[in-house]
Amino acid sequence: MMPLKIELERKNRTIMVVDDNRDMVHLFKKILATHGYSVISAESGNEALSMACKNSPDLILLDLAMPRMDGYAVCRKLKESNKTNMIPVIMVTCRSTMKDKIQGLETGADDYITKPIHYVELLTRVESLMKIKELHERLIETQKLEMLAQIAVSVNHEINNPLCAITANAEMLRMTLESPDEAVLQKITTILKEVERIKQVVNKLSRATKVISMDYISGIKMLDLDKSAGGVGKSQTENAY
Repeated sequence: MMPLKIELERKNRTIMVVDDNRDMVHLFKKILATHGYSVISAESGNEALSMACKNSPDLILLDLAMPRMDGYAVCRKLKESNKTNMIPVIMVTCRSTMKDKIQGLETGADDYITKPIHYVELLTRVESLMKIKELHERLIETQKLEMLAQIAVSVNHEINNPLCAITANAEMLRMTLESPDEAVLQKITTILKEVERIKQVVNKLSRATKVISMDYISGIKMLDLDKSAGGVGKSQTENAY
């Protein structure tokens, strides 16, 4: 019988394996890395929670039987946190009773797989959750873009009209002033330049095709207009909202 061949596309996807058994971690890494996934690992519940917040993996393979903090507790904490609650979790365990599976799902696990691990089943379940996550991300991105488009239309209407009035009045003021001194002319020129800057911001907002943020101040992000509009921004920090 020919071995089952799985052809899956992997692009910058990271899976975190949480297990205090190093042999199991090694096995998972070997299977997943061979099929194009980046793999990170944690050996305890506390380490897993810290790494999940720091690295935001695309999926977590979580062993149920661990000392101090078992998989149920880890999963519950992951799903309670706003930083990690959208990361799919596959519970991995030797227990196969319906009661154990229900308990795992009740803590927020997205799927359940029992040991000994069969690599085809593992890859199939991982890929299935990856596809669901990708579709969810696309839906969120579409919703963000729809909202951004509505904001752009509103801004374009509400800001461009008064900007036109400011520009017209500044030009009229410059033309009607008799022998204005250099300082007055400079102030009028500054007004017109700032109006053009505002118009450029509105134009970038109207051309945005994606939602990319950058750090503004600690704990607060702002829309990176250059990158969202397809240009190259000054910020080196790029994160999806």
